[in-house]
Amino acid sequence: MEAKEIVASYFDALAKGDMQNALSSFTPETKWSQPGNNKFSGLKKNLDEIIKMFEGIMGDTAGNMTVRPNGEMKESGSFVAVPVWFTAKKGSISFDLGGMDLFEVKSGKIMHVWTFSDDQQVDDEFWGR
Repeated sequence: MEAKEIVASYFDALAKGDMQNALSSFTPETKWSQPGNNKFSGLKKNLDEIIKMFEGIMGDTAGNMTVRPNGEMKESGSFVAVPVWFTAKKGSISFDLGGMDLFEVKSGKIMHVWTFSDDQQVDDEFWGR
């Protein structure tokens, strides 16, 4: 499978709420770089830390956080860039924002993810410290 297909299958699994299949795209050593200055920001150094971040995000939003591709995926060697759209709600506060995710894929697995927000300040205010 090409890098783009690996990333597409990750997003397909996310869209179905199938976290087991989504996470099967990663290795135990996969890294995730989450931007900003909020409680989920920083480098996640392995799959366990990524899962803990996902669980925290879903806990904060009562499970209603969604992220989906919002345009054409671009591939360059082992890298895939994906414009994305995030939506979530916490109580009366909602979050509806675009961004970009960059995936590094090697040997059929996602090895590193970098996420970028269209407005990091809005992102940080929503997630808090």
